[in-house]
Amino acid sequence: MNKKISLFGIVVLVVLIGAVLWLNNDISKKQNEGLGGIDNKNFVELSDDNPVFDEWGKNFPDHLDMYLQVETQKPIPTEFGGNLAYSKLIRYPQLTLLWAGYPFSIDANEERGHFWIQVDQMDTARNNKDFLNAHGFAGFGGQPTACMNCHSGWTPWLLKNIAQNDWIAFNSTKYWTMIKNIPALNGIVENSEQHAGPHGGKRMGVTCADCHNPNDMQLRLTRPAAINALVQFRGYEADAITGVKASREEMRTLVCSQCHVEYYFRPTGQKVTVMGESITNDTSKKWWNGTQKTYDEYEFWRDGNKPTEIEVDGIELVFPWAEWKKGQPFRIEMFDDYYEKIRAIFNKDWVHKITDAPMIKIQHPESELYSGGVHAANGVSCADCHMPYIRKGSKKLTQHNITSPLQDINSACKTCHTQSEDYLRAQIKDIQNSVAYDLRTAEYGIVSLITDIKTLREKLGVLVEYQTDGQADKAKISDTLKEVLELHRKAQMRADFVGAENSTGFHNPREASRMLLQAIDMARQGQTKLVEIANANHIKDFKTSNLGFDDMQQLNPGEIHYKVDVNEHKAGERYYKHGNVNGNPPAQYLVNDKNLAPYNYNIVDKK
Repeated sequence: MNKKISLFGIVVLVVLIGAVLWLNNDISKKQNEGLGGIDNKNFVELSDDNPVFDEWGKNFPDHLDMYLQVETQKPIPTEFGGNLAYSKLIRYPQLTLLWAGYPFSIDANEERGHFWIQVDQMDTARNNKDFLNAHGFAGFGGQPTACMNCHSGWTPWLLKNIAQNDWIAFNSTKYWTMIKNIPALNGIVENSEQHAGPHGGKRMGVTCADCHNPNDMQLRLTRPAAINALVQFRGYEADAITGVKASREEMRTLVCSQCHVEYYFRPTGQKVTVMGESITNDTSKKWWNGTQKTYDEYEFWRDGNKPTEIEVDGIELVFPWAEWKKGQPFRIEMFDDYYEKIRAIFNKDWVHKITDAPMIKIQHPESELYSGGVHAANGVSCADCHMPYIRKGSKKLTQHNITSPLQDINSACKTCHTQSEDYLRAQIKDIQNSVAYDLRTAEYGIVSLITDIKTLREKLGVLVEYQTDGQADKAKISDTLKEVLELHRKAQMRADFVGAENSTGFHNPREASRMLLQAIDMARQGQTKLVEIANANHIKDFKTSNLGFDDMQQLNPGEIHYKVDVNEHKAGERYYKHGNVNGNPPAQYLVNDKNLAPYNYNIVDKK
């Protein structure tokens, strides 16, 4: 009897041990799934020495699958965004005049997302010195590596291994020189088509390593410009592992703030030694205009071209956040104050070709605008809406096909909001239509101001007091128009802010509308002052303009084509090889745009 009890006890014990082991394994499995679905069978040791997302994806295949969806899916446009890369200049032709004299006036497309970001950066005409020089931008010297900070997942690797952690040298090197140094990893053949491609090659965009520590996958900042701005300007404390000390919820926004911000390239005032190219010494290599090539607009070292050392003027990628402190909502006046204080160091991004105003080109300031919105005030992070939690079987995953929340309102919005998807979609559309109305009104007003400045410059130029040696004196005229040119600069900074910020004001509709109202007021003030200047100079036939949608359509540049023969490309040839880039926007969007300003509610509000 005792033996039977003992045997039974042993069996029960074995079953219990087995059950505990099974339960422990099941819990561990679900924990792994909940933290990202780690694939233990194919587990690899992750490292910053190999930032390739295909490598990191071996441990996180579900996340990799989500990230790569955008590569093969049909582009999905939304009324004010999406990932269909149509030409913004075709949809909004006024931009060609607003950006006159700046490369964006030739090429600006709707963004395609993080996977394509480096492909698009390398393909854009704004990164093609020969094309720009041959198409009206003779002074363009080529983009610096500073432009690569946000577009390439190779940035930390290149900074460490090629620039030897010299931040200034990294930024100051030519873009096409730095790109040549990206290694071939994961079995990729050196200088192969794959080595040039987006999967671990030269055209690889954002990667897991940009936001995650390889040892424990905690969120981190990897971009020095973001870390510098947060520590020097905004009151954060530096951290050797995560970049700055911040809560996990803060980090779910700060990792996005590495790139979704306004920035500029600050001249250091000093020379710096950087990598150059020996092509400078090959007299057979010429730019389109016949001058000696200084670098090769190609991603590989070829035809004997080798790295050299050269001295150049140093620049640093900087976020203009000195007036924007931690815990404060951003205000556009903070940029006014910041850029005014550094004017002796950095006066402008470019001089407007028509008005001669010193202009600031705002980039993509989502972080700034979002900071003062209702979602930020309630502790909602960027990831909560753009990377919402989703279910895949028993797994709870963050969505890594980072896109518009409109693509999955149920996951992105209804975690907090109880209304129906249709109701929420209608609310978003209404907010964006309202801000779009303000934006179009501001843009049309500024284009009207630009047109009037051009007219008055011409009229002043025929007056003797504004001439030197019988010719119109540009400097004298600009001095007389100085106050108007400042209004142009500040008005356009505000319209550009909302236009470049990728939510059409949704991240903070009140602040977006406030700055656009300022832009409209400044544009009209500028026109009033032009009348005063005309009257003071006894010009009787000067009248201000009030341009609208139909006037803007006269500026439509169409798709980009070569105007002259450049680098084996013939005049008339389409610039972009792929038809899904730089094409026409959906026709309905133009119908809506036409009816936004003035606001035709019968069309705009139609369900």
